Amino acid sequence: MSFLHSPVRINLLLAFLALPVAAQENFNSYCLLAPIKDTNLSFSGRELVGDVNVKLGQSVSADELVMRLEGGGLPAKYERSLAELEQAKRAMERAELLGAVMIAEERDQRETDLAVKIASTREIELELERLNLRAPHDGIVVLINVAEGEMLEDSAAMRIVNLDELLVELDVGSERFASFEVGQDIQIRIASGEIVTARVVFADPIIDLASKSFRVNAVLPNAQRTYTAGTSCSLVD
Repeated sequence: MSFLHSPVRINLLLAFLALPVAAQENFNSYCLLAPIKDTNLSFSGRELVGDVNVKLGQSVSADELVMRLEGGGLPAKYERSLAELEQAKRAMERAELLGAVMIAEERDQRETDLAVKIASTREIELELERLNLRAPHDGIVVLINVAEGEMLEDSAAMRIVNLDELLVELDVGSERFASFEVGQDIQIRIASGEIVTARVVFADPIIDLASKSFRVNAVLPNAQRTYTAGTSCSLVD
């Protein structure tokens, strides 16, 4: 999720719209630095939080387990399924040892039983894994909405942002339409006054009639966390 619909972006746009017409004519472009990846982890349903494995500000890696929800009776059901699967495997092994002595119908029945037990066990494994919330990408935990023992109900449980690169979100006046292309380097002045280079990854092929502007997205390297997401910037001509 980008800052496209964030309160920060909306407030800046409202401030721009509130400017006198003359001031708007001198307005270069709307510009904001946003996380390159910004994800809210949520769960569909109503579940009890078992373990929260991370803390605010902690760095996480993609696929790392960050939260586990209680499984109710699922763990016991899974243990029983594993036991039944082992029994079905042993029955199939005996059928293979007996070979031609066993009638085909009984052998087919054992094969079917084994296939059913395998599928049933896999189904429970998938259900248990669904209760494990994992980081979708590398990043930093910036929000945890629930604690262990609380109920999670159709809401965002955690927010993870990746700041290794920043997305430069620009709204540029229509007079500059078609002057940007993917792969092009552009100059951005950040809040500190420093001018940095970002690379265009998207240029809107249409103009918004209401604002008479179009969108441009660029990526700014930020491996050292030099620049701050959520701050404004400006396009340098």
